Amino acid sequence: MPRSGSCSSAHNGMRSVSRPAVYIGFTYFGALLLALFLGETVTPYLAVTLLLAFVICMALRLHRRRPAGMLMLLTAGAAMTVFSICMLLFVRPTERYIDGEYRIQAVIESEPERYNGNYRYTARVHTIEDTGQSVDFAVRLSHGEALEAEIGDTVTCTVRFVSFWEETGLSSRAAQLADQKVFAAYITDYAQISVTPAVQRPFAYYCAAIRAQVRDSLLRALPRDEASVLSAMLLGLRGDLSDTLNTQYRAAGASHILVISGMHMAIISQFALGALCLLGIRRRYAAGISIAFILAFMAVSGMSATVVRSGIMQIILLFGILIGRTADTLNSLAIAMLVLSVLNPFCVGDVSLLLSFSATLGILLLSPRMLHCLTSRVRNTRRRMWLTHLLSPVVASLSAILGSLPVQLYVFGSINFSSILTSALVLYASAWLIRFGVLAAILLNVPLLGPAAASFVFLSGLLAKYQNTVVRMVAEALPQSFYIAGPYAAPAVLVCVVFLLCGFRLCKGKQTAVVYGLAAGVLAAGMLANAYLNAGCAQLLVLRTPLASCVALVENGSAAVFQCSGTDTAVAEALRSCGAQRIELLHVQSDEDAVRCAQSLATELPVSAVLYPDCVYWLSEENTLCQTYSYATEGMLNNGASYQITADGNLLYLSVRGCSIAVEQESSGFPSSTSTDILITDSAESLLRGGLTILDTEDTVSSGILEQLPAGRYLLTGEHERICLRFDEGGHYTLYGG
Repeated sequence: MPRSGSCSSAHNGMRSVSRPAVYIGFTYFGALLLALFLGETVTPYLAVTLLLAFVICMALRLHRRRPAGMLMLLTAGAAMTVFSICMLLFVRPTERYIDGEYRIQAVIESEPERYNGNYRYTARVHTIEDTGQSVDFAVRLSHGEALEAEIGDTVTCTVRFVSFWEETGLSSRAAQLADQKVFAAYITDYAQISVTPAVQRPFAYYCAAIRAQVRDSLLRALPRDEASVLSAMLLGLRGDLSDTLNTQYRAAGASHILVISGMHMAIISQFALGALCLLGIRRRYAAGISIAFILAFMAVSGMSATVVRSGIMQIILLFGILIGRTADTLNSLAIAMLVLSVLNPFCVGDVSLLLSFSATLGILLLSPRMLHCLTSRVRNTRRRMWLTHLLSPVVASLSAILGSLPVQLYVFGSINFSSILTSALVLYASAWLIRFGVLAAILLNVPLLGPAAASFVFLSGLLAKYQNTVVRMVAEALPQSFYIAGPYAAPAVLVCVVFLLCGFRLCKGKQTAVVYGLAAGVLAAGMLANAYLNAGCAQLLVLRTPLASCVALVENGSAAVFQCSGTDTAVAEALRSCGAQRIELLHVQSDEDAVRCAQSLATELPVSAVLYPDCVYWLSEENTLCQTYSYATEGMLNNGASYQITADGNLLYLSVRGCSIAVEQESSGFPSSTSTDILITDSAESLLRGGLTILDTEDTVSSGILEQLPAGRYLLTGEHERICLRFDEGGHYTLYGG
């Protein structure tokens, strides 16, 4: 601030606010995140409360003493107001179409994404022919086969609208709203699909065409594994990665290398700026050209939230060079988050964006302090410089892990410390891989310059091969992750974060190491308490949502999955919430949806053994025991529980700590006289009888279905999507989550 302004502020009795962009940007983003967890029923009342509090504080002239607090109060109230208005105007009106079947006209807005055997598109619905209404909302359009349509084409088809898994917080619904899709649309009539080509293609079509051309050129020039890694790092396309390579990157904690983030953007930005300066262009003009290059790169790489966030930061830094000013990185991050939040108030539901933001914030706040602490005692300037270059990758990786730790633990229930070693070994190679890869991609796709790309293609392939080799070695040599899971994981993380914030507030930026050490102790205590509460008990999970279903037995971190179908991520999340870190037994049923879900679930969690009927084709994997059965089968689990499966796989009989459980689907092979302690069935007319019956139905009590059932104790999955029974040593169970 100028000196004259400071004197004027002091004369008026008002305090100035340093870095207002930081207060506004971070508060706006944080308030939207809080609104996501509170839900649209509570948020409007809180928004009104905050705005009234702001008015009262203004009347009391508190803004003179605490201008920063007033600024944050107003920003939080405005953010929650915007969130509530967007929910009321753009989301809620569309929900009347959920669970209905309509014939629609929709414009394709994205390339197809292959997932669980289906092709998914982002489509914007403009007309619902059954009602004659003109609408404007985006959906996730799914079809078993690829549509003969490109971006900009209009598809006319009959669909069924289905809501995403609705929960407060970082749910599937929040993630899809962050991508501006209100619900899913499944094509029901395959025979009556018509495609009308676009008269004028949108800008996204040409960006996708360039992206596809660059991808094809990389696949032609390099081996499959190396080309797929480079395509992911430069274009954000991960569909060409093999399942094995994808699993290895995840196990080594190196998945962030494949995602376009701040590191990629910073390398590309500085490389473009340096290359232009070497060509004799003045630094200021080179910064302007680099801004244009960053904008082009953002468009070609897909404009995801993380790409936009990191791109805006680099544009601000380059713009500072253009006007002869030095941009503040923390301000740049705050402005980037504010722009994203204003353009899309639901962007806070994007887990990738949260991880990118928290990791970047951790690097900006922690990395300089760590480097100073490690190098401050080195007197020689040259040695200090070399030590700084040597330690920078490790310190940056550790800072990113600490910054993203709350999000990692809350969302995934695990943290992978192998990423520190992986980053230290491959970060320099990855940086040069991005530089050489950009040059190779440009030269390969510019006419007459193809021969000049040979050397850069060779260097890119060599570095990609080195990176893949290191990732493979780390994935095989070190443990995969450090887990914290179960119903008490979220409170443990929340207590740790609150303790950390209070510690920083009390210490006022001093004794950072002590605060982090105490916070780590609090988190460790929470994890130990969580492990103690989860130990010594078995849990039966019954999950039935519009997106997924699962029946599993979880004990001591191992899960025996007897039924699963639908979205594997929803099943994996439910298993982790019960403390599952691995799958001891994965029973695959014969229908196609169950097979696809089981195959994808095996990539989410490590699987020890797979059990499936001989009518199912299952590709055996290394270190996984595969067992088939042609008729009935039975066996024992490591925790002493026994199971029996009928020939058609439609009835499972479990014995858990002396408690008998029957899981029935369609017809069963057991006689009608069979009774069990717990019955899980999808048939209201089941011949089996249970002390407690979990009825898999979409109906609720209000529909009157209970009046048609025999007397007994019932739970309906139509009312309780996630039901969990916890068994003690004596076989007695406690019901929670239903």
